Order: sequence, then structure tokens, then C-alpha cells
Amino acid sequence: MWHSSPPGSIYDYIKVASFSIGPDGLVDQWSLRAEELFGLTAAQVVGHDPVDAFMPPELREGGHRRVAEILDGKEWTGLVPFRIPGGNGAHGVAEIYVMPTQTEAAERAALCVVVDVRALRRIESDLAASQAIFGQSPFGFLLFGTDLTVQRANRRFTTVFGGAAEEHRGRTVHDYLPPQEADRMTEALRRVLETGEAITDLRITGAAPGRRENRHWSINLYRVHGASGRPVGVAGIGTDVTRRHLAAREAAGVRRNLALLNEAGHRIGNSLDLETTARELLDVTVPGFCDLAAVDLYQGLLLGDDDRPARPQG
Repeated sequence: MWHSSPPGSIYDYIKVASFSIGPDGLVDQWSLRAEELFGLTAAQVVGHDPVDAFMPPELREGGHRRVAEILDGKEWTGLVPFRIPGGNGAHGVAEIYVMPTQTEAAERAALCVVVDVRALRRIESDLAASQAIFGQSPFGFLLFGTDLTVQRANRRFTTVFGGAAEEHRGRTVHDYLPPQEADRMTEALRRVLETGEAITDLRITGAAPGRRENRHWSINLYRVHGASGRPVGVAGIGTDVTRRHLAAREAAGVRRNLALLNEAGHRIGNSLDLETTARELLDVTVPGFCDLAAVDLYQGLLLGDDDRPARPQG
């Protein structure tokens, strides 16, 4: 079924233009994209020789020979220099694919499809840079589509969760995390996609496949846009912070114990009354150290009797 594609397709990047050459070797149709690329309006080009219209003078002789060959029925693909509009005489390079056509009268003509090589080179550079960053990143990287399913996974992610990168396509976070954590992650993804506000240091806990111990990850999420500005998904970068988490928990335990000792030093032993001292000991240990505690004292001590049980000798 014919339908309009959403903005953000590859054609928004490369700006494909087209024009056609009639049997007389003159331009008979000129697209708006061709006008943008070459900086020439249809009124300036239609009815004119295409070689004279936008090729530098020193290259026109070879251009005329090429057009004659095309009108003889030969397909041709090649690079053609052209004057950049507003470029103060600077030249650009266009890649042109020319295919022979026929008019209603069976006369030979040609259809030309044009791409600015500068745009292609930019795309190639961007793809190479993206692949280098994505593939060589030491952090796990996932790209989620607008349906919140995985579209791409990098090598680091697959070393943790197994399988090839392509095998993760179409999965959701519920395939990797416990239900409660997966729900948290899904809600975060949905919020980033809807609002465009990034989420940093989202702490997620789960176990890698084949392992029992839980791992702790710090997740950063941000929305990704296409060339037209339309959201195309959410990127997620995950860092394993298990060691950091365990170290922080251990440090918190040490700080808690030191605080408990400090409090005990200030509160216990300020009175000579045994019951008061026992109560101070309980107040310090519960609930800072334990949930339940008891102090056992000899009745004689409470009554002031010095007749204490003798310690066994030996």
C-alpha cells in the first residue's frame, strides 16, 4: 500500500535530486532538489544544455561527449564537478546516475539522478565515527526504538549477556532484568522518549545469564533524534558499578560502627548506677546495632551485696 514515509529517512540526509534530458540533449525537466543543489532555477536550466548550465568551462568538451553517448542508449555513473551556489567560484562534486529513457515518440532521452558527494562523504564519516564509538565503547550500549525494543547492541553488552549482537534485536528489558527492575527501566525509557529529558545514574540490579550473584549497573538514558528532529528512539549506556556498590556498602558499615562506638563512649558510664548504665547500653545498641538486646546483672550487684560467685580456679 502506498503511504507517506515519516520524516527522517535517508533521503533527508543525502538530498537526492533529479532532472531529465530530452532527445535534443537539452534539459526538459528540473526538480526543486536540483535547484537547491546546483543553485539554478528551472527557468535558468530548462531548454539549455546541461553541460553549459553547471559545468566549469574547461570540462565542457568532455561533458558534451558523455551526453552524446548517453543519448545513444548507454547508462553511465560518474562524478561530475559543478559550481557551488554562492561559493564564489568554488566547485563541488556530484555523483550522477544517468539511465536512458524513451519519449512517447520512441525518441531517446535520459533521466539523471544526482547526489551531492559532500553529503555522502559526511554520512560515511558519521557512520565510521558512530561505529567506532558504538563498537569500541568499554560500556554496554543499547539503542531502543520508539516501541522500546532493542534495535542495536554493542560488543560490550553481548559479552555480559551473551549471544551475537543481532540476536538481541527486538528484545525488551524484561528479557534481561527481574520483573520489578524491568518495570522501573521500562518506565524510565518511556519517560525519556516522551519528554526528551535525559536520566543519569539510574541504578538497576540484576543477574547476568548463567550467574547467581546480582550485579549493579548505573544506567544513563537519552533520547535520539533523526535528521528532521523527530525522536527515533532512546540510547542507553550501562556501567557495571558492582564493586563500587559493595565498597560503598562496606564503607557505610564502617562509618555506622564508628558512630555507634562514638555514641557509646559519650552515653555509657557517666553514672555509677548499674541500672542506668544498663539502660544506656540498651539505648545505644537498639536499634543502631541490633533489634533486640538484654543485659543480665547479678541480683547481688543490684542490692549492693559484695558476696559474688567465685570464679573457678585452674
